[in-house]
Amino acid sequence: MSSLKLDVELISKSPTELRIKIPNEGHTLGNLITKLASKKPHVNMAVYYVEHPLKQNLFITIRTDGQIDPLDALLQTIDEAINYLEKFKEELEEGK
Repeated sequence: MSSLKLDVELISKSPTELRIKIPNEGHTLGNLITKLASKKPHVNMAVYYVEHPLKQNLFITIRTDGQIDPLDALLQTIDEAINYLEKFKEELEEGK
């Protein structure tokens, strides 16, 4: 799998909330991360917004009930997304 480096900026972090900014990203990544994160136990809210279509700055907020660190919830979500996409890629390659 090819590697991709994103410049992630930490906006704020507390024991129950994490806010990050990812430049040059949009709805595709935001929707994937927040949909998967919102299904995690102890995640109360996972939302994103894109600052402006021409700027393409993605902001993600994850809020938990305090039983899990919001950064841990995000990292678990990223692992889940990678596994999901790797499985999708394998299934596409099998169908060739």
